[in-house]
Amino acid sequence: MFPVKTKGRGRRESIATPMVQTIQLPAKLQFLFEPARYKVTWGGRGGGKSWGIARALILLVGQAKKRVLCTREYQNSIQESVHRLLTDQIEIMGLTSKFTITANSITGANGSEFIFAGLKTDPQKIKSTEGVDIVWVEEAQKVSNNSWEILIPTIRQAGSEIWVSMNPDEEFDPTYVRFITNRPPNAQVVKLGWQDNPWFPSELEVERQYLLKSDPESYANVWEGDCRRHSEGAYYGKQFVQAYQEGRITRVPPDPALRTLTFWDLGIHDYTAIWFAQFARQEIHLIDYYEMSGEGLPHYARVLDTRAKELDILYDEHWAPHDIEARELGAGRSRSETAKSLGIDFKVVKISQAKTPGKMYVAEGIDAVRGLFHRMWFDEVRCALGIKRLKGYRKEWLDKHQCWSDSPVHDANSHGADALRNMAMAIKLGAGGQNQPVFKPPKSTHQGANSWM
Repeated sequence: MFPVKTKGRGRRESIATPMVQTIQLPAKLQFLFEPARYKVTWGGRGGGKSWGIARALILLVGQAKKRVLCTREYQNSIQESVHRLLTDQIEIMGLTSKFTITANSITGANGSEFIFAGLKTDPQKIKSTEGVDIVWVEEAQKVSNNSWEILIPTIRQAGSEIWVSMNPDEEFDPTYVRFITNRPPNAQVVKLGWQDNPWFPSELEVERQYLLKSDPESYANVWEGDCRRHSEGAYYGKQFVQAYQEGRITRVPPDPALRTLTFWDLGIHDYTAIWFAQFARQEIHLIDYYEMSGEGLPHYARVLDTRAKELDILYDEHWAPHDIEARELGAGRSRSETAKSLGIDFKVVKISQAKTPGKMYVAEGIDAVRGLFHRMWFDEVRCALGIKRLKGYRKEWLDKHQCWSDSPVHDANSHGADALRNMAMAIKLGAGGQNQPVFKPPKSTHQGANSWM
């Protein structure tokens, strides 16, 4: 498509064009000039992703009339967009005479234009934007599934492309899952780091070396592009780091010789979460996790039966939070009684048993989880969503005081975390014989090789 030559130290491409003598890019970004529906570049800081994409786009719109939508999840003003980055690169490339640049727009002499909008802040503008040839999603690690579902069908011009640049945060973030974990068809996906940037400045090298020595965990995310292993303000951040180091996030097959216990957090209008655990002496094996919303207890009774058959397990105890004993309006009986009629005889983790009501009970439960975490092994596949919930369970940030509160954020992560907290409190109360110094498999009155009844 363009004459290309490699020169200088490292790997960099100099692309000759009729508009300017040469345009230099990291060699790995050459894929931007090859046809693909999705073009994704990701990695750590200092790789030159953003300015490289800006240069490539400027080059392409100069070669042919194109309409480019530049977007990100949140953009409350033009200052939060890539407008300034594009303007700077146009000037550096010596192409100012080829573009008309205003405070809110950039247009080319050949009719090309750059449009700027936020996915979350201006979804109607996104939906109504027609004739887009290329969309560039910057800082894409912050983009939600809902935003992708709005954007992708909008970019339907023949031959249109979606360009994505991001520094990953967590492995369960929607963009990471969509493009890295589950790479779509007709996608070019390239990891780009500081090692791939032949113009990597000495000032950043000093910062890189400092973070490498002072905070290796943050370094892996910031500079190497690895996903974080826990969220900022996470209650179990240190515990997960240790679990990964010790190899306790792995495949954990069920042991048919051990009974399985379940630990619940029951939702009415939100999620119900269930952890499936086996106690192997001093180890706690989390072999499965399930959550769902909008379903009644009969649904979860069927889930237990299905899991028993899939995993070839027998159940011993089912533990639920104290509110299962509350009587439901119109039903005349508690959910505990309803569950019993379905064959689930719940044991109850009562606040009164913990002797620390309300907020203190939550704090005690979190401390109990932390105290047991070194004994926990997680099946990385069957418990993937549960692991995500635990990683995302975090303290509430107080903007006014610029500090973390003592209370957890109540969001989608809360229910899985609360279910595990109930497990920790149930163990304190003797769940599965765990108040004994050495574990002995509990006896069960359950009948049938594949039944939980």
